[in-house]
Amino acid sequence: MKEKKILFLKKSRLALYFVLLFLSLSPSNQIDAKVSIQNIKNMTDEEDEIKKLKLIAVGDNLIHSSVYKNGKKNGIYNFDSFFENVKDELEWADIKVINQETILVKNENDYSGYPRFGSPYEIGDAIAKAGFNVVLHATNHSYDKGLKGLKETFSFWDQYKDQVTVLGIHKDNEDYNKIKIIEVNGIKVALLNYTYGLNGLSLPKDKQYLVDTLYDKDKVIKDITKAEKLGDITIVFPHWGQEYVYDENKYQKDYAYAMAEAGADLIIGTHPHVLQPLKYIETKDQRTVPVYYSLGNFISAQNKDPRMLGGMAKVIITDNNGQITLDCKIEPIVTHFEPKKPYTAYMLKDYTDDLGTKHKQGLTLDYLYNLYNDIVEDKDKLEQNVYKKRVNKPKFRKPYKWTV
Repeated sequence: MKEKKILFLKKSRLALYFVLLFLSLSPSNQIDAKVSIQNIKNMTDEEDEIKKLKLIAVGDNLIHSSVYKNGKKNGIYNFDSFFENVKDELEWADIKVINQETILVKNENDYSGYPRFGSPYEIGDAIAKAGFNVVLHATNHSYDKGLKGLKETFSFWDQYKDQVTVLGIHKDNEDYNKIKIIEVNGIKVALLNYTYGLNGLSLPKDKQYLVDTLYDKDKVIKDITKAEKLGDITIVFPHWGQEYVYDENKYQKDYAYAMAEAGADLIIGTHPHVLQPLKYIETKDQRTVPVYYSLGNFISAQNKDPRMLGGMAKVIITDNNGQITLDCKIEPIVTHFEPKKPYTAYMLKDYTDDLGTKHKQGLTLDYLYNLYNDIVEDKDKLEQNVYKKRVNKPKFRKPYKWTV
């Protein structure tokens, strides 16, 4: 619980400290005084439990009709190729997050691409098989297939309920008002997911619980405040921003600051279909909150070169006796597709000019690296992975009011 995150010396350690301090004041022990104090520190470090977890998140899994048609061979759909070239990165992490942009539907007759998407169940099977254990479903396409599409998506994920935590969509009010918590290595992580809109559609008045949206600002702040009390760290995944724009807009900035002031520890955004920078917010209570404004695309059939470059958020979360540290970086990803070959993604560090020439868009490493360097904020620190900032949370926090 957050309220207990105040560091105390145990009575036995405190007593030991004063005994050694007293001894250090005698002439025969003055030379060893610093050593004694250092030993106490070392002893404390050894006895205190340091907990760690590793998280990755990737961007938009945007299933156009050409993508799902490409995945059908001999009458069977399979999309394992999406993840086969990033599996080493996936194995590194404890929590693996993907933004499933499109809703999953049961019948082939309901499959569709732009502008109202419906994707095969086998997309979800590939996600689960790859090891993703958190799926973001609050997107502007969540209601593309109406209530039927959501019900079929709920039904699909039910088979993976012990393996995958689904965020952003809900069967009922009870689930809508719950905060999803994942506990890994003794660290409780509270997870929240919201979308800015629903592709011009509206939820039924009596079923507003179906999708978490950013419409209700009071609900968002209430959720974050509640999450703060339940978890050791709170992560918010907003679906926001302007498509195909490399910089965050005012709406994103305002909401990011509001979420951070409310208690969010980490914010990871999706939707713009291009990479946006990783930046840091300094809150009024002197916390530093990393914000990945957009991770871009993971898989899509979009045909503009900048939309081929996405990002993987990589975060190491350390809990040292209640002091939370976030070690954040971003690694670029390339969406790859070529004629008559399965769709896939590569880490840019593993990509080659040979693959680029085979890509339907005809990409080059120079182009991809230059684009990445132009977009990413503070790239030298990110590439060296030297950013590390302690997050010290206050015992109590007043609700934060804002206007978006």
